[in-house]
Amino acid sequence: MKKSVTQIVLLGGGYVSVWAYRSLLKTLRNEITQGGVQITVICPEKYHFFHGWTAESLTGIIQDQGRMSPLSEIFKKANLINGKAEEINSSTNTVYVRMEDGSFHSVHYDHLLLGIGSFDSDNIEGLAKFGYQVKSHEAFTRTKQTIRQIVELASRSKSAVAQALLSFTIAGGGFTGVELATNIAEFINLLKKQYPSLQNIKHTIRHVISTDRMLNVLHPRFDRIIRYAEKTMMNYDIEIIANKRITKVSEHGAFLNDGSFLQSSMVISTIGQSRIVLKGTQNMEKDNLKRICTNEYLQIKNFSNIRGGGDACHVKHCKTMGPCPANALWAIKHGEYIGKNIGHNIKKQPLKKFNYRGLGQTASLGIGKGMEELYGIQFTGWIAWIMRLFVFTYFMPLRRVMFNEISDWMFLLFRGQRKELWIERKQMEKEKIFSLKQVSLNKVA
Repeated sequence: MKKSVTQIVLLGGGYVSVWAYRSLLKTLRNEITQGGVQITVICPEKYHFFHGWTAESLTGIIQDQGRMSPLSEIFKKANLINGKAEEINSSTNTVYVRMEDGSFHSVHYDHLLLGIGSFDSDNIEGLAKFGYQVKSHEAFTRTKQTIRQIVELASRSKSAVAQALLSFTIAGGGFTGVELATNIAEFINLLKKQYPSLQNIKHTIRHVISTDRMLNVLHPRFDRIIRYAEKTMMNYDIEIIANKRITKVSEHGAFLNDGSFLQSSMVISTIGQSRIVLKGTQNMEKDNLKRICTNEYLQIKNFSNIRGGGDACHVKHCKTMGPCPANALWAIKHGEYIGKNIGHNIKKQPLKKFNYRGLGQTASLGIGKGMEELYGIQFTGWIAWIMRLFVFTYFMPLRRVMFNEISDWMFLLFRGQRKELWIERKQMEKEKIFSLKQVSLNKVA
């Protein structure tokens, strides 16, 4: 009698699934090679987007090929299904997937990973229509393109109009909000230098936070890096608007909870995350943020063959007993432990408790302006910026993409230019030369 194949299904193509897959390959190498275990990955996207380089990609340093890794290359030994998981049935161990053509496909699992992530919260009136975000690839691309378009339009406008156009509001006092505010400020300064008409035009960047101080997620003892962030923002002439919330976004700016209005060409929100609600998870225990609760082995409570991690789940920190931070490193570690424990379960070995204590937190506030907390030790400036660069490069999921990213950094280092902007400028010069040649040929004709 032929032995049945154990089916492991990973939902999502983010950090949790990528590192769970890697861990499974190590733990179950023989079983996978011999065909006793099969891994299936279900994801509507075709790429893994490395969010660590969001600010650098937004501002022309890292090109898309330096942060986008094809899932087909990452999950080479898995069955990859490009579709959206719509429902799970824990009674029959089945995932129902809506394919790109609209048809449905059912997938059986013996072990299931919920790595479905989250999406940018859009619960502010008008935000979905008039605001900008960066978490999804579509939202990121729209934000990136609009920044360039606004600066280009301002360069062709009268002074008063140009100054009104170069007004930006960023909402959210966490690491992402601080990174975006500072890097966009640096980027606008750089873009303005390309246009003589903008040399004397003052741009406006406002950073709206709901607390009395930014980076409120950090423990008060990390006051040094918080003060460094505040000083850096001050040097960029970023106006910090504390203890305020955006209540409505319109075509022309943002309304605050005190009734004031901030005229802005762009309102970029990093105010938090919303959870993807997957049908069939309604009986799973959730916290007040709708994150699915796991036990110490990263199993979903009362569902021993379903595990979860990352933004979608509430995983307890082994020391604080609060939820793990919602960032890439924690999702990576969740995935590593999940892969090991699925392997241990199949091999009938003891499960391993999630006891990772954390490494630290880091952000770039512009080139050479880093802030980092590593094992409780605070770093700022170039040393923090370089440490962040090495850490993020190390965790790139594909070596080929990592080399593309390193190439872009080397271009910046040796040429002093952002490669994406350089490529765009060269293309514009070629088009201009071609256009002039066409005009000359028409005159001759």
